[in-house]
Amino acid sequence: MKKYVEKQREIPVIDEVDVLVVGGGPSGVGAAIGAAKAGAKTMVIENLGSFGGMWTNGMVITLAGFNNWLRPYERYVDGVMGEWLVRAEKRNGAANNKSWVLHSDPEIMKSVADDMMEEYGVKCLLHTWAADVILEDNTLKGIIVENVDGRQAIMAKNIIDCTGNGVVFEKAGAAFTMPKEMQPMTIGFFLAEVEPNTFIDYEENILIPIGPEPGYLEGDVLTAYQSARRDVDVDRFKLKQARKSGEFPEYGGPWFGGLRENFPWVNTTRVYANGVVAAEVTRAEMEGRRNAHKIADFYRKEMKGFEKSWLMSSASTIGIRETRQLDGEYRLTGKDVMDNKSFDDTIAMCAWAIDIHPQAGFSGQHRLYVPLPFEIPYRIMVPQVINNLLVSGRCVSVDREAMAALRVGATCGAMGHAAGVAAALSSLNDISVRNIDVKKVQNELLRQNAIIAPITQK
Repeated sequence: MKKYVEKQREIPVIDEVDVLVVGGGPSGVGAAIGAAKAGAKTMVIENLGSFGGMWTNGMVITLAGFNNWLRPYERYVDGVMGEWLVRAEKRNGAANNKSWVLHSDPEIMKSVADDMMEEYGVKCLLHTWAADVILEDNTLKGIIVENVDGRQAIMAKNIIDCTGNGVVFEKAGAAFTMPKEMQPMTIGFFLAEVEPNTFIDYEENILIPIGPEPGYLEGDVLTAYQSARRDVDVDRFKLKQARKSGEFPEYGGPWFGGLRENFPWVNTTRVYANGVVAAEVTRAEMEGRRNAHKIADFYRKEMKGFEKSWLMSSASTIGIRETRQLDGEYRLTGKDVMDNKSFDDTIAMCAWAIDIHPQAGFSGQHRLYVPLPFEIPYRIMVPQVINNLLVSGRCVSVDREAMAALRVGATCGAMGHAAGVAAALSSLNDISVRNIDVKKVQNELLRQNAIIAPITQK
């Protein structure tokens, strides 16, 4: 590859803050507001045009991770994420019940996130990339950013990597792992003018009849309860036949959701690519959109209730499920999840299933293991060597099975909330995030209404 040597240049330092959050998805929103509530001077940068990440730009309108799938269906994420949900609900932009996933309106979720950032005094920069890191002797001092203003620097006492892909820790030289073959990506989309099945009532609560003991969700129960909209469905045998003949692209589910009766959301496209290689992500975005139209056309021609339907909108960014995983001070494993291991440094709970989307060649629904709600330890957010850095979201220090449960929005937001509180307390008390008293973090999280332990222990 040809090389070009850039000229050395001075760049302006545009701000100095206590906590800088890189990435404005659910994890970044949780981190920024959690830090601000704890009293830190906080800033968040986001490379897209709004906050919410997969919940908004990625059009993942089923807010996964709030509730336990197993009887008695308790709530396991609150705090900043709970406030976001309640505010959206008051504007008719989200369902707030005991369902295994909660419907939402991405436009209202965006607007509520904006309001919360402003109300809690978080400094915001949208359309802004983390281009490089400012690192001195394994200590992260700041981030070099790029946007329409050019190349600039933001200095911070602590930085939180909420990019999902581990952009900051990779640039800082932290150790990480990445699977050779990653879970497929998905472009979500909305259909218009679909006629739901009138023989199945639209249900406020979609409660899967399993539990309270953990186990696999599969077979007839999975078929009956795999979608948040049970009143919208397709002929799955016909789909399989069309896929076998090559008439239909590779697909998952399909899973349907959405707040508005005749405008269901569809999660079904499957595209295989490396989410941290620009050319592959570009190909995946284009292929995903192409397949979304193919799927919508097939439904309209072949499926009852879809005769007048059309593709109304698709996500502005593809949903990436899996890329880099930090090598942190502790690696949470699938065995930990299935054993329901307890930790002294728990900072959040996860109530989602071990949900690994299959590799290429498999279409339709896949079975999942539903564990008891499990504890998430603080140490999985702490890099082994790099100082002044915390990591939150799906790129924390976990193995593939644990990541498949932790990767959903509400859980990422809960981890972000904890990272924000820890970074704030570290900054305000001049104590390293590596050596912070986790009990103090836990106490502040509880003060901010987070859930950090099993319900029976609250």
